[in-house]
Amino acid sequence: MSVEEVRPLLAAFASLQPLPRPRLRLLEVPDADLSGRGPASTWELRLREEFLSRLGPPLLPLPESLESSRLAFALQRSPRYMGEGFREAAQELFNSPAFVLSVSLSIAVYFAAWLVPEPLFSKAFAAALTVRLSLLVGLVELSHLALACLSLYQEAEAASTPQELEAVAERFGKSMGGTTLRVLLVVASMGLARLVPQVPEGGIWSLLGPARITPEGQVILESVAAAQAVADGSLIITGVAAGTACGGLALCASNAAGEPSGGGAKLSTRYGKPHTRKNPPHNEAIEEELARREAAGHIDLRKNKAQVTAKRRGVEDPEPVKGIRFRKPDVSSVRPDGIRHNTNYVSNHQDLKRELEAFDSMMRADPRAIHELYLLDGTLVRRYVPPGVSFP
Repeated sequence: MSVEEVRPLLAAFASLQPLPRPRLRLLEVPDADLSGRGPASTWELRLREEFLSRLGPPLLPLPESLESSRLAFALQRSPRYMGEGFREAAQELFNSPAFVLSVSLSIAVYFAAWLVPEPLFSKAFAAALTVRLSLLVGLVELSHLALACLSLYQEAEAASTPQELEAVAERFGKSMGGTTLRVLLVVASMGLARLVPQVPEGGIWSLLGPARITPEGQVILESVAAAQAVADGSLIITGVAAGTACGGLALCASNAAGEPSGGGAKLSTRYGKPHTRKNPPHNEAIEEELARREAAGHIDLRKNKAQVTAKRRGVEDPEPVKGIRFRKPDVSSVRPDGIRHNTNYVSNHQDLKRELEAFDSMMRADPRAIHELYLLDGTLVRRYVPPGVSFP
């Protein structure tokens, strides 16, 4: 891994955090406070909310502020003990407070799940990520990385001096390799995929894209609803939305129609009936986004309902495409400042042209609203923000 390869992501992570302020930290003092006590900053809370909404709640206790925690300090010091060939890139990465925070969240949320004898990833995004990482590095390697992360967490929490934390950082740094560092980078960046641009293509990143065919003729899954690693080294996958990758690594529970077996995966219906039972990840993405908006104070939360203005007046496209005058945004809400915010998701890349047509149609129908189009992995395809409207 080279510095040039990670610099685009470093720039993206840098945009998530405020400008640095001069401060004095006496880390050499034996009793220096690195406990993470005290309220988290606004930007840290924003990153926490985004990460947890995509990968699920933390399985390990988190300090009030990760930014000033022992875990963050140990992560920042660990690159100096990493191997040649990727140490320089690691040092650049771990100098980014936003990246260190996202890795800390990765440990508490994602890698902690691997410590259960038969871990179950029921969050659709986490399940799909698990399948792709398992195909690359294997279940055993992933569990070893999770164990290294757990040791880092436990030892950092137990450390009482900077010297002890330095030893913790050294052990973790020496346990890392180029591939495991890439895995950390993938989880950290994909956990913030809505805020960070898509990771570079090639190498490990290629497994996070759309479905593709293996040399053996198997199809790598585009999305799944749940993934469970079992004792015999297999990965049980349910809620398959696009193809299967069965035998060897993955045992898929699906039928020819693409519906999950056993009556189907459980679909969230807090904000309305399922978007479609044939594509659980799409439905879960909608539910998660609506939950995020409700927490942010949005009102008039609408799931797959006819497009309306901020004042709930029906609208139609003045230039209908193929006779379609009305659209149904996957997600629609009204921000606290009174601006309507509509979002759609693309599950299949083959449907992108159709979804772009729908995006333009919705924009023509209500040019005073914010409109967005995302891939299911969180990659932004297009966004429209009306003139004079702020968008964080």
